[in-house]
Amino acid sequence: MTLADTLIPLFAQVRAFAASPMGDAASLTAQLDGAIATARMRAHDAGFSQTDIDEALFAFNAWADELLLTTRWDGAGQWQRHLLQRRYSNVSNAGVVFYERLAQLTPAQLAVREVFYLCLALGFGGRYAYDRNQKTLTDIRRTNLAMLLPDADQLGASARAFLFPDGYHVAGDAAAARGPGVRARFATRLTRGKLTAILLPLFLLAALYGVYHTVVAQSVDTLLTQIHP
Repeated sequence: MTLADTLIPLFAQVRAFAASPMGDAASLTAQLDGAIATARMRAHDAGFSQTDIDEALFAFNAWADELLLTTRWDGAGQWQRHLLQRRYSNVSNAGVVFYERLAQLTPAQLAVREVFYLCLALGFGGRYAYDRNQKTLTDIRRTNLAMLLPDADQLGASARAFLFPDGYHVAGDAAAARGPGVRARFATRLTRGKLTAILLPLFLLAALYGVYHTVVAQSVDTLLTQIHP
């Protein structure tokens, strides 16, 4: 069981509420407090450290607060007084802190990074939510997906090797480079196979991003149907 697996019921509960809001902020707070305690225990029993659990729950709280603040329901205006990020992490600017903590994750914290990516895949924007140009947010998602999928990163390295096979020429090679065979050699180098090697990782990374997003969304939606048959 991954750390993300232990938190999926939490994500499903908030998604279910956002889809069909009922009750006030106080009652939702009580429900989520109980669900968070259960998720924490489940993650602890699965063998995850307290530090990693806290980081993962912070990411969830940031995502949940953003969704609940932007959902149209009677308690939306009251939710500012019940923010999960403030009560559990003593912060009120999780939209900024989320990305700071994401940047500080170590290579050993892949399980935590997966939870942060899950939040991004489920629509968390934070400080970038209202940017007209979503390039920064898209780049953050792709970068973290590449960290979660090391094979894609290796393919990217192979592509770079094809792009720059010889590095820079030394001064003594300049005269030879001006010869009539330069264009021919360059054309030969960029064969169809090598072009495929250059472009394939880019398409693969985009495809993996789409698949990962779809799988995550389907997992949450499946839980939603179980909660609300």
